[in-house]
Amino acid sequence: MGCDDGRVEKLGPEAGFTIVACISWDARLRTPVDGALGLVRVDGVDASSVLAGLVLKLGAAGKPVLLDSLTIAGFNIVSPPALERLVGSPVLAVYNYRPSMERLVAGLRSSGLPLAGERMRVLSLVEGAVEAETPRGTVYLVAWGMEAPEAVRLAVETQVYGRKPEPVRIAHYTASEASEALKRG
Repeated sequence: MGCDDGRVEKLGPEAGFTIVACISWDARLRTPVDGALGLVRVDGVDASSVLAGLVLKLGAAGKPVLLDSLTIAGFNIVSPPALERLVGSPVLAVYNYRPSMERLVAGLRSSGLPLAGERMRVLSLVEGAVEAETPRGTVYLVAWGMEAPEAVRLAVETQVYGRKPEPVRIAHYTASEASEALKRG
């Protein structure tokens, strides 16, 4: 299962919503099998609950959830502990770059968003990112509910065209296209 947001356009304090997609993935066939769309508030605090709802809608509770970051829709934070608690799914964020706590702190401070302390507690998980060499290149893994060897195996098994897991790439593309279609009316 891969989840990601689409295009996020910052519009100030009234930024609004963006579309998020979750795509279920058949590891044996290496193909997407189902998907669901939802709305998350840009810079909001609803990412974990929205993703949990999509995971449940797809009947994928307990299956790993892949992300490309713990942030969705700006500084709307996906909490791996909350997602695991809500749907019983381990969470794996696969970064193509080493996540920088310093940059996250600076961005969050300058944003002036409420609940900064709670957001930072979740984001501090990136400090435990594990560097992993895969056939497609180096990635940095933030895993919750699974051990590092399982996280590396899952990252490698879901890579098709690049370092980003294919279900996440498809989720991003799907959410981006849905966002554009919604914008066009």
